[in-house]
Amino acid sequence: MLELADRHDLGSCAARREGSSPSFPIATFLFKKENALKFTKDLLENHQAKITVEIESVQFDQYKQRAARKISNDSKIAGFRPGKAPFDVVKRIYGEEAIDNEAVEMLVNDVYPQIIKEAEIKPSGPGALEKIESKNPPKFIFLVPLEPEVNLGDYHAIRKEYSPSSIDQEDIDKVLHRLQLNFATAESTDHPIQKGDLISIKINAKLTKPVESENPDVLINAPYQMIIGEEDPDQEKFPYEGFEKEIMNLNNGDDKKFSYKYPDNSSYEKLKGKEVEFDVNIQSVKSLKKSEINDDFAKTVGNFETLKALGDSIKKELEDTKTREYDQNYFHDLIDKIISISTIKYPPQVLEDEITQVLKTFEQDLAIQNLDLATYLKVNELDKDKFMKEEIEPAAKHQLEHSLILAEINKREKIELEKDELQEEYSQTFQEIQSTLDYKKLLRQFTSKGLADRVLMQAASRLMNKRIHKRLKEIATGEYKPISEIKDEKPESLENSSEK
Repeated sequence: MLELADRHDLGSCAARREGSSPSFPIATFLFKKENALKFTKDLLENHQAKITVEIESVQFDQYKQRAARKISNDSKIAGFRPGKAPFDVVKRIYGEEAIDNEAVEMLVNDVYPQIIKEAEIKPSGPGALEKIESKNPPKFIFLVPLEPEVNLGDYHAIRKEYSPSSIDQEDIDKVLHRLQLNFATAESTDHPIQKGDLISIKINAKLTKPVESENPDVLINAPYQMIIGEEDPDQEKFPYEGFEKEIMNLNNGDDKKFSYKYPDNSSYEKLKGKEVEFDVNIQSVKSLKKSEINDDFAKTVGNFETLKALGDSIKKELEDTKTREYDQNYFHDLIDKIISISTIKYPPQVLEDEITQVLKTFEQDLAIQNLDLATYLKVNELDKDKFMKEEIEPAAKHQLEHSLILAEINKREKIELEKDELQEEYSQTFQEIQSTLDYKKLLRQFTSKGLADRVLMQAASRLMNKRIHKRLKEIATGEYKPISEIKDEKPESLENSSEK
């Protein structure tokens, strides 16, 4: 299938696809103006336009003459100067099919921009020559992806409370305790394992009743280090809750075998409802010597004179993190509600482009972890097609629809950026990029101006999203008032003066 753009250099017509349109038309229009092209326009359910164009045979004959001259000009024909060989000579040497193909390409290059204009189409990207219905007379079928359309629901009627949770002293104390553990010193000990000890172990684990063709090995000589009695509320206990009780009071060098049946609701997908036999070897037992949490401790942690200063710093960081996480969930939910009451239309090509971008970002994230997609899929025993269908495509669809909704809200609300705040956002974005490992790579890819333009676009996009989010929050919480309502409100001071 030949891809087309609204320009004249459109490539070869040799690549085209036979077959019917990919979707049923929802509307058909027939056009024939004086000195204009004759065509029909079908608006398809998948937000594409199928345009069938008919060309007069006389006009095609003219293009065949031009095609023969082009072939003659691009090749050497004995006895003739470039471009001067007669039509019959070119036809005898290169064949009528070669002339027809060249004529079709030239005709399509000329017709496509004209047809886009006359059919009053706003394409979202390059169109395609879907099929050549006939050559005599010429009849072409184009498939054109349409610009996305968003019909917003009444998002001003949506209400959603904004109430991020606050940080209390308990949250700060948890961070201080983790810092205390990080700065603790470990000393070898002869006593059996007890609460607070740092232990190193090796774990072998296998399924007690593997099904046919199932690999029974779960862990093979897996090293693991843990502090007995310490829990991370953000992570599931490894390898399961209650594991520590099995190794309590063991000594350095001891071995112990025991079994555990994972519940049906376990987060370890492959172990749900299965019994696993563990064989654990104690490699080392160390006692942790922890510093007292006071002003002296604060000075060892960083540039803090007092414990209060350290606590204030922790509180601010926790508040920033919690607010970012809350905002992310808040606005995702809010925009999802707007999507649910709105109508969004876009062609499949737009979603395919978004899928490509999401996959590229995912692979870049894997590269940071020194992984590639093939390795990731193999380690997690995932089928690529299933992974794309169930993970990447839904993420791309969600991201695309969110961006289309935000863009439409921006137009509706007429949000504009101030020069000063854009400059501030640009400086902040540039500093963030400079601190990343990709900065030198970007310098090799772009000129200084190119990189500056790229950063400016990122900064403008980030700032615009912030402004849109702020407006949506004001609307959802009932705080927002349109300028027209504000102008209609009479200040109390003016009312008093008028009474006087």
